[in-house]
Amino acid sequence: MLTMIRNMLRSKLAGLLFVLLIVAMAAWGVTDVFSGGLGGNLAQAGNTEFSESDLDREVERQLRTATDDRGRSLSKAQAVERGLVDQVYQRELFRTTLVAYASKLGAGATDAEVLDVIREDPAFESDTGAFDPNLYRGLLNQSGFTPASFEKFLKRDLTINRLTGTISAGLQTPEVVSSLQASYSGETRKAQWFFLERDALPEAEPISDDELTAFYDERKDALTNPQRRRVSILNLKVEDFLNQSEFSEDELRSYYDAVKSSQYAGPDTRSWTEFVFESEEEARSALGRIAGGAAPSVIPGLLNSADRTGQMTSMNNRQLAERVFGPTAQPGGIFGPFETGRLFTVARLESITPGEVEPFDAVREEIVDELSREQAIGLYYDSLSQLDNLIGTGASLESIGAEMGTPVLSFAPVDRSGTTQNGVRIAALQADPDILMRAFELTEGGKTSRFGQDETAYILRVDSIVEPFTPDLEDIRDDLRLALEAQRDSEALNTTAQSIQHDIASGALTLEDAAETYDANVVEFDQAFTRVPGPNSQIPPALAAGVFSLKEVGDIYLAPLQTGQAVAVVQLTSIEKPAGDALQAASSAASTEIESQLTNDLLEAFVAEIQSDVKLKVNDGAFSSYKARVNPDT
Repeated sequence: MLTMIRNMLRSKLAGLLFVLLIVAMAAWGVTDVFSGGLGGNLAQAGNTEFSESDLDREVERQLRTATDDRGRSLSKAQAVERGLVDQVYQRELFRTTLVAYASKLGAGATDAEVLDVIREDPAFESDTGAFDPNLYRGLLNQSGFTPASFEKFLKRDLTINRLTGTISAGLQTPEVVSSLQASYSGETRKAQWFFLERDALPEAEPISDDELTAFYDERKDALTNPQRRRVSILNLKVEDFLNQSEFSEDELRSYYDAVKSSQYAGPDTRSWTEFVFESEEEARSALGRIAGGAAPSVIPGLLNSADRTGQMTSMNNRQLAERVFGPTAQPGGIFGPFETGRLFTVARLESITPGEVEPFDAVREEIVDELSREQAIGLYYDSLSQLDNLIGTGASLESIGAEMGTPVLSFAPVDRSGTTQNGVRIAALQADPDILMRAFELTEGGKTSRFGQDETAYILRVDSIVEPFTPDLEDIRDDLRLALEAQRDSEALNTTAQSIQHDIASGALTLEDAAETYDANVVEFDQAFTRVPGPNSQIPPALAAGVFSLKEVGDIYLAPLQTGQAVAVVQLTSIEKPAGDALQAASSAASTEIESQLTNDLLEAFVAEIQSDVKLKVNDGAFSSYKARVNPDT
């Protein structure tokens, strides 16, 4: 039996049967097996669906206000390249999950609530204060909505607001908590300090040879050098070919003339007339009269007409806008009818006012750079085949470099992090993570094939391998002596500072006495400071943080400076906490801050619980297909 089945599966009949099976499944609506149970949707949570048309509508809405760095409107393809579509997609997935959870709880907004919000919105009221259906549809069209899509959008947002609003509805910061927070954040302090310099202390005893030997023996493991490798690299990149490009003024101007309208011009402004009809048949029957310039009053079935002027983003219907603002559109052109909500619109283009164009002289260098790079990219890729042929001949790195006109760079031995024995990090060896990885895979004298990413190619050779070693004491005696001296200086500073701190705490010494003993000046300012000093604060921020770690007036804080040659001895001189009206005002602000932080924390926990309770199914393949249709280059 199994043998018979296997033989049948190899036959042409089996392929025909599979085709018929797929067609039959599609005819009966059984398509979920190919899309993770989502059919044609991008995502689904419970009974809440998120379709491609929902995503496309939201992307188009976002693009109405999105512009590039020159103020030009973005296309969908550009939105994909810049990640805008991915951002919209992720946001809509989150909203889909929230709506599904609200639906599961029975907490979704009702149609009656949606209707109330619409009718009470003053934006949709006529001059008499009554709800105006025509104004309502017109404003929705300008925002890229139909009445049905807007009501769905509004219902979703009302639902989400209700769901998230419940988090903070019952939050109220107790007065004692807000007062504590206000007292904490509003507290101000004053301090005085002086800097205990190493030069003010007695000179250290000379370091003997025995002490240096002991110091060396204690740190032998830390002094051991890891394996290092001396490498040479040939690096071929697009930039190497930039200087090979030359362009005449005529070539530059020809390029400018060819692309100025698309690359160096702002969006044009167009004037058009919109004719609105109740049915598509009426709109189509009126196309001839509209093209002939007939007055609106004699066009049968016309509901209304309007003269409009603006840029592409100001047009109501996206499909109509793409036609009216298309590159081939000319004044007098008739476009439509296109459905706008429950009505049908025809547009007649009246005039085109080009956007402001940047002059040639202002963009000349930019054009030179762009053309040079395009030509350099071509030369670079042409050279790769030559490079591969040279590698195939077994030629040396230097011979390949001479033939390609590219220098071979050699570097001092480095460890796996690209650092020399002297602690210098070689940036050129860290330009690509594969460089050091390959360098430590080769044997001595070994050479790689061509590797690299994007528009850069490398060939690497390991010239020599320096095995791990511990330097002899004699080789590092001077450096080791300096290190031991620095360690003793630091210990002497810390010991003296701690002694000063103890004497002041015991009352045997004042800060002024200690500063005078070590020939230092006490610094003190009248201005009090908070835990986070402002930009105009007179105390160094590093000292301010330590002052607020002290408990009582008179306490001492020691702050070693990064130079290692001084320690700041800081004494707290006053503590002022807010009181009265100042405390009341600070408490109100603290209450709002606390509630905001709690709301955010609760919302994160709430969302995490929702996501575990409502399983969101995502059709990543459908989303990728959408982006590929919008921008085939992705």
